This record gives sequence, structure tokens and C-alpha cells, in this order.
Amino acid sequence: MNKHYITKVLLLILSCCLFRVNTFAKPIRPFPLVMYAVPPTDAAFKEVKSWGINYVHSYGIGMDIAKDQQFFDLAQKYDLKVAANLNGGKRVGAENGLDAMRAYVEHFKNHPALGFWYLYDEPDNQKLKAANLEPFYQMLKKETPTVPVAICHAWTTHWYTFKEVQDILINDLYPVTGAPFPDAKLNQLTAFTKGALNLNETVIPVIQFFNWQGLAKPEETELRGYPVKELRYPNAAEMRYLCFSSIAQGVRGLAFYSYLRRTPPDPHWAEQTAAPVLREVRKFADQVLDSGTLKWRNAENDCLICLWQVKDKTYLMLTNASNQTRDIGQSLEQIQKGNLQPWGKTRNIDATINAGKINVSQAKPWEVFIWEVTNSSNNRL
Repeated sequence: MNKHYITKVLLLILSCCLFRVNTFAKPIRPFPLVMYAVPPTDAAFKEVKSWGINYVHSYGIGMDIAKDQQFFDLAQKYDLKVAANLNGGKRVGAENGLDAMRAYVEHFKNHPALGFWYLYDEPDNQKLKAANLEPFYQMLKKETPTVPVAICHAWTTHWYTFKEVQDILINDLYPVTGAPFPDAKLNQLTAFTKGALNLNETVIPVIQFFNWQGLAKPEETELRGYPVKELRYPNAAEMRYLCFSSIAQGVRGLAFYSYLRRTPPDPHWAEQTAAPVLREVRKFADQVLDSGTLKWRNAENDCLICLWQVKDKTYLMLTNASNQTRDIGQSLEQIQKGNLQPWGKTRNIDATINAGKINVSQAKPWEVFIWEVTNSSNNRL
């Protein structure tokens, strides 16, 4: 066989292998908080930014370059990044779909507001396979090698089979339906996120930002197994758990579905209940996640525990991943003894570190605790 031919084949194989390397395993800075379905208006962009959102998404973009210029330019105006929906549902399988997507990408790839490409929404629900998305993923890697490519997945039969055509795995599951607090199955998202992190290093779970009641058809009296009138929004404790427990698991961002679905039925829920949690998450991301070093993480006994070092400060997070009120006693690594100073909206309760163990009295269902650890004389960080 001609040695030049062999060389070309080897180079082709090498180039394909290079495309497979996930160059986005390291954290994206600053920590992404992505809001789905934001309309391109000053009022909407200004509002989500006030909540701590730094990435905006729209299902309405991805097809019309001239129209979508407004969305990108408005994001730049408010110092936001775009989770750029490429409308894969309309491009993949369509005649000239690849060329049309390439033209769109070529136009926006150097826009300062571009954050990452959002290639497809729940492809397994459309009976697609990774092979169907392969040409589009390879085109994106060729045109924009440094821009991550995201795919969103529901908890479907084959959600895990798309690893080779994504850099960011976005997983969505919305557990708050009609069950009263604390009985919503929040641990379903925790389990889904755990599986996603076992598959992909860069994971962004989607947090419920709506009430299923708002998705009911006028003639429906029951949805998701509950009377429509019993369906509800996540309360503040549930929002806080869904966000911070995901961070404790090691996610690289959070997304929220969605701005347009936040109403009905309550026009005040987003600002009064959800926004304070988002602002707390943004503050923690800015103060700890974007500048600190993760020193230790553990998950056992329905507890998620993390320890970060930020210069000379130590932060400890513990989440009660249970719908039970209970006392918690967990072994720690790195710290033998220290005082716990509540951070953010953490409740000031009886919590101590002694002899390498943290003890918390009467943690409420799904409760999140964040402390700054002080006077840690035996700190081995």
C-alpha cells in the first residue's frame, strides 16, 4: 500500500480523534446561570440579569440571521451570553439543513455575546441517534473549535447515548407537581444529575421555573397525576435544594425553564420566591465557585457535602437530600475542628465540627446549609 495513502489515513484518524476530545471539561467562567425562553426585549433582559442570570436562550432563534441579530446584540448590551439555539429539530434531516446551519454559525461565531451552541432539544424524544447529529457536531467543531456544543436531554430511554456529539450535557426533569411539601420527588433530579455526571464532565441541569398548572389545556382537569388546581410552583426551600444540591454534586452551571413559562398562574412567584434563590446562587458562584478550589466532596446517607478553599477562607456546604427532618452526623476530611458561620440564607442552628465530624441538629427536609469555617486550628487544607 502507498505510504502516502497510509499517512493520509492516519492523519484523518488523528483529526477525528482530536474532535472527540472534550476540551470543555474545565469549568466555564463565570459560572453559567441560563434562563430558557427569554424574549428579545429590554425589559426581559434587564429583569433576568437582575436575578443573576448571565446566559439567555430562546426557542425562537436559529433560523433567521437578520431577525436573530437583535437577540445577540441585546445580549451584548446587557453583558449577557447567548445559549445559541440552532434549531436542530428543524435542521437535522432537512434538505440543505447542514449548509443552512453552517451559514448561521459563520455569521454569529465571532459575536461577543456567543456563549455556547445549543444543538438539539431532547433528541431521544424524536427517535434520533447520535449518528444523526454527528455531521452537525463535526461542522460546529470545525467552524468554532473553542465554542462548546450542548444538547438537552429528558430522562428518556436512550438519553445517555449522545456523549460523542456534545460537550455540555443539559439534563431536564421537573419534579414539583401536586404533592405537598416536602413530598415532591426532588431526588429524581439528583439521581438524573448523578447519572449525567458519570457520563459527561460538563453538566448543566435544568431547574423547574414554572407550575405544571400553566401547561394544562383548558379542558384538562388532571395533569401529572394530580387535579390541575393542586399543581404548584417549587417553594423557596425546594428551589434552594434543586440549585445548591446540584452544585454540591459538581455541575458546571444551572439552567432554568423558563422565563415565558413562569406564569400563569402566579405573576409574582418568579420575583418573590425564585429570584432571591437565584441571587444567592449567583453570589455563591461569584464568591466561591469562580475563584475557589474544591478540596473534598462526598455523597452518602442522603447527604451531599462539599468543601472549598478560597484564599484563606474555607466554605462548607451540606444538603439534606431527604424529605425527612433529622439529625445529621457525617465524617469530614480535611477539617478536624472549627466554628461554623452561616453564609447567605443558611439557618443559624446547632451545628458543630469536632473530631473530624460535623453534627447538625434537626435539619429540615431538603435543607441546604452553607458555612464559612473559622478558627479551624486542625485544618489540614
